[in-house]
Amino acid sequence: MVDVSLTYLVLAHNSTERVARLVDQLLAQDLSGRVIIHFDKKSGEAPYQWLCERYHSQARCYVLPQRAYCGWGQWSLVDATLRMLRHAQSTCKTDYYYLVSEYCYPTQSLSALKSYLVENKGTNFIECEDSRWIKGGIREDRYLYRHFLNKRNYPRLHRWTYKVQKWLGLKRKVPQDLTIRFGSQWWCLTQEAVAYVLEQEPIYRSFFKWVWIPDECFFPSLLSGKKNSFKSLTLNFLDLSGKPIIFYEKEIDEVKDFCFFVRKVY
Repeated sequence: MVDVSLTYLVLAHNSTERVARLVDQLLAQDLSGRVIIHFDKKSGEAPYQWLCERYHSQARCYVLPQRAYCGWGQWSLVDATLRMLRHAQSTCKTDYYYLVSEYCYPTQSLSALKSYLVENKGTNFIECEDSRWIKGGIREDRYLYRHFLNKRNYPRLHRWTYKVQKWLGLKRKVPQDLTIRFGSQWWCLTQEAVAYVLEQEPIYRSFFKWVWIPDECFFPSLLSGKKNSFKSLTLNFLDLSGKPIIFYEKEIDEVKDFCFFVRKVY
């Protein structure tokens, strides 16, 4: 039987219970699948050590020791994802890489997911849309001006630095040969696409490092010209303000026909 090899990249932030709930499912359902976990460094050492101890004897699961301090809307989220991808490239490359968060949960069997990937082998599943994809707030100004601060921690100062740049006319130029595209952070990419991103990342890092919410445009922008199915395999409903709608485990059956994972699941 034709199969695909798959690495699940788990971007985790605070709940070891949620992380374990997801990772245990991944390892149990996909007996050849690999799991790499990045646990937010600002969440402390004790929960990180708990995860390390829990999966120490599991050869197919690796808890990344080189962790980033993750800030919502900042480059650090992309950096954390890139760290997982680099580790994967240096240890055991696979056909596909599926990025999920601790809040994600499978809606169908992972064998169904792998069968789907076999049928569509070579296709990247990532949204690559223009700025109309953004639900609310600034659009092109996300990348045309530098956003130095975490908006949640410093909302007034974040807005002030943005307004001052506009007033002074400090608009940035988009790098040559790059078209900015947007989409869900939760993608499933081929080995070829991942290798390309890691090759191109040093070229564009200085530009994307100061973009507001770069996790929603870095990968789509670099991969917009590849063989893509412009959809995510993870269902991520957003409200009118762009915030994720919460699901509960008992509601998963209601959406299983539309995706292979759903978030945010409590």
